[in-house]
Amino acid sequence: MAKKNKRAAAAPVAQPARSRFPGWLVWGAFLLWGGWVFKTYLSAFPPDVNSLFVMLAPAQYLGPGLLKALWGHLTALLAGAFFVLACAGLGRFLLGAVLKPGRLTVCEDAAFSAALGFGVFGHLVLLLAAFGLLSAGPVTALQGAGIILGVAANRRFSIPGEENAPEFRPLFPDLLAMVLLGGALLLNLAAALSPEIFYDSLVYHLAVPNFYAIKGRLADMPYNLYSNLFLLHGMLYSAGLLLRDEMVPKLVNYAAGLLSLAAVLGIGRRWFSPRAGLWAGLIFYTVTHAMLASWSSGTEWLLTLFAVCSLAAALRHEPGEYRFLLLAAFLSGCGMAVKTTGLFPAVGTGLVLLWRSRLDRGAALRAALVFVLVAALPVLPWLVKNWLYRGNPFFPFLTSVFGLSGADPAKLSAFMVETRQMGAVQLKAWLLHPWNVTMGALPNSQYFTPLFLALLPLLFLLEPVGTLPLWLYFLCGWLLWSFASTMVRFLMPAYPAAALLIAAALEGEGRPALKKTLYYLSLLACALSLYWAGIIFYSQGRWRPVFGVISRDAYLSDTQPTYPYSHYAALRFINEKLPPGAKTLIIGDARSFYLKKDFVVSSVFDKTPIVEYALAAADGEALYARLRAEGVTHLLINAAEGIKLGQGYGMFYWDGRARGVFDAFWDRHVREVFSRDEAMGGRFLNRVTVYELADKLSAGERPPLNLLRDVVMKNVAPGK
Repeated sequence: MAKKNKRAAAAPVAQPARSRFPGWLVWGAFLLWGGWVFKTYLSAFPPDVNSLFVMLAPAQYLGPGLLKALWGHLTALLAGAFFVLACAGLGRFLLGAVLKPGRLTVCEDAAFSAALGFGVFGHLVLLLAAFGLLSAGPVTALQGAGIILGVAANRRFSIPGEENAPEFRPLFPDLLAMVLLGGALLLNLAAALSPEIFYDSLVYHLAVPNFYAIKGRLADMPYNLYSNLFLLHGMLYSAGLLLRDEMVPKLVNYAAGLLSLAAVLGIGRRWFSPRAGLWAGLIFYTVTHAMLASWSSGTEWLLTLFAVCSLAAALRHEPGEYRFLLLAAFLSGCGMAVKTTGLFPAVGTGLVLLWRSRLDRGAALRAALVFVLVAALPVLPWLVKNWLYRGNPFFPFLTSVFGLSGADPAKLSAFMVETRQMGAVQLKAWLLHPWNVTMGALPNSQYFTPLFLALLPLLFLLEPVGTLPLWLYFLCGWLLWSFASTMVRFLMPAYPAAALLIAAALEGEGRPALKKTLYYLSLLACALSLYWAGIIFYSQGRWRPVFGVISRDAYLSDTQPTYPYSHYAALRFINEKLPPGAKTLIIGDARSFYLKKDFVVSSVFDKTPIVEYALAAADGEALYARLRAEGVTHLLINAAEGIKLGQGYGMFYWDGRARGVFDAFWDRHVREVFSRDEAMGGRFLNRVTVYELADKLSAGERPPLNLLRDVVMKNVAPGK
């Protein structure tokens, strides 16, 4: 025993590694650069404490309709939770029975199971739609099967939990981080329970799946360019719409955000520490644009879930093994099947896989081949669909190779410009890209977090360890995005890696005073993002239907911030009053989601049906015959929205002869059956009207006001 003690005493004491950078340099760099970034950001977006007090006043939320609203939210939450659990159960079964991943943390298990389940469930719904079986019955059966398989998986295919779980004792800053993260989760949930008003959802994220649900199958939408985009998320949304209403898709989107957070917590916990996972989750989830994406049934959160789970699987990959390689590849493919920008994180994940196999070239080559082949599988059905409908598997892209497929080249060009939100890439503009995005100098970038710009360029000074694969993933995603768009929500799949890089650097050894300062700076940035999200939620009035201050129908029927010139009242009339076989042609509005009966609609980047019909018709009778041949029984005209789209996007491009054809048709075959005027502040704002098509008007019956000629076109093309 004495000998052992003597040897122990003689053993050299390990000395802490000396930093490569002197303290004055590290402190000076963070103070100068970080101070400049935050000062400029706060000058551009100064918070207002008074608005915070207005927003948090409790009396406004405690009206007589609150209990009824809460009951509706409870039933929606149950429907959404049951759907998510069914998908996760299916994924859990496949994870345990097929992939056998070994030990997983609770967060990894939940995220992998749900992501895999969403991907497989979406493809099963796509199969139903392809065979014309898209209805509530088969979807309910799929949901029930998912629940049963999930229960069976928990009994038969248990996945062991983590071994030697690290202990985590939260400090005061950690508790503040938990409070902010909890506030973000609650705010996003409240917003997710509000009616859908996101323009993209009303035009295609929900509108196209809704069209499939009405038809009971996949169906062509020749005048909606967006229907040709990849829509794996739309299959989940179609299923949710058939089971209840838009609340299920919205809650699926919210759950994707929650599960993405779980994946980030899991990566941080496994590779760094529980504290790093917590802070990475906070930094990532409270980015204002990530929070806004939680409120609507869009693409970004499902894409981010697939991407971050693919990254997590790639980080677990071992050369020569296929469990996590197959999972990473399939989930990357699902991300691309949700949105074409899913290619960016997929490339990043591929680089991580190559890095993991860097010591074995043969294994790296095999991994790359398997990754590409498996990742392509979820994309193939959408390529086939577009080939069948458009003759171009990549439509609306690569039209120079496959042809225009009947599209207007000018409108396609406008679509590309609006999607990119940028012109030709110039070196100076590209170099200033991160700064301009952070400071809100580019469209749709306002209120972005200053934390990434303030900290990421200086993290090397903190000398973090084990972050190279995260840098590969982040830089790949950022670089590809920076040459494609300035829309910061398109960068969302890269947010988790950026947050993990920051959290890992702050959690590393050395410089405790500086890192404590940066922790509180991170809290400030996250609190600011949460503040701006709360202000936007309040200013959009989403809280009023959520807390029962006004009804859902009343909220949707009137103009709201980011939701102008509503035609919901007319859609509701069509749903409730028109016969089941009615088919409505929407004129002057691209939004069609809330319709529950068949319709024809055009996006602003497509040819306009009524204009095309009039241009092709010899006279008014021929136009009437064409509408009847298309199955159209009614017209809906949104005057103010039509003026806006006509002026901004050239929606009404007909010539004088075609307008005369339309006017002649109007005078003989149109009868008004519904109209609603909207006023704001005592001033007339808009009129929406529904008309039925008649073989001919009764003797002595006068045609209604020609809203298109006498209101819309007089404002779109005055004097013509």
